Amino acid sequence: MTNPEKTPLVLVACGSFSPISILHLQMFEMAEKYANKKTNFEVVGSYLSPVSDAYKKPSLVPAHHRLVMCSLAVEDTTDIMVDSWEALRHDEAGEPVYSTTIDALRHFDQAINEEMGGIQTADGIYKKAQIALLVGADVAVTMGDPKVWDPADLEQILGDYGMFVVERPAQTDINTALKPLMKYDKIWQVNSFENEVSSTRIRAQIKNGEDVFDLPPKVIDYIRSHGLYNGVPA
Repeated sequence: MTNPEKTPLVLVACGSFSPISILHLQMFEMAEKYANKKTNFEVVGSYLSPVSDAYKKPSLVPAHHRLVMCSLAVEDTTDIMVDSWEALRHDEAGEPVYSTTIDALRHFDQAINEEMGGIQTADGIYKKAQIALLVGADVAVTMGDPKVWDPADLEQILGDYGMFVVERPAQTDINTALKPLMKYDKIWQVNSFENEVSSTRIRAQIKNGEDVFDLPPKVIDYIRSHGLYNGVPA
């Protein structure tokens, strides 16, 4: 950490990442620029946390494939890391365990703030890191629905940790997405460019043998070499 006057910030993006797209990586870049320039935070860590196979979504390929794709996607970056805790978490019988978003944030909080003692600044002092969720507005718009998000979990996610929301103009109006969440003061709105990246569309393009431009080249090569998504519902 270079500026000891700032608060260290760790961004965590949870999701299926089936497959991971260029937009997922760009969200980190946009959020980091916003945080470093317009807040009292300094980004010290950016993590992808793929869900486990217990998520049971029809379009979900096995966790080991998604972890490899995420690793390939960030291979040429120096900032984004892939955390396998959520994806590989299992019970005593070896069956995958589903982790909620608050479970994942607590995992990072414990690992960074409790076990490591926080983040070391340039002057040698350790400071507690702010752990924050990174989402697109298309995810944020679902947070006002108690059938989708447990209100108790949401209270901890937005009350204790916080969230950076990247605009998705082509999918969701940011003001509509954030209106039900106005009582929380740990929400930061990140401006974005116009984009229409859709995982559903990407899976359909792969299945139909079409050219795919929204995935990192190494991820496309991996998908094709392993025949992923050919028989998976889009």
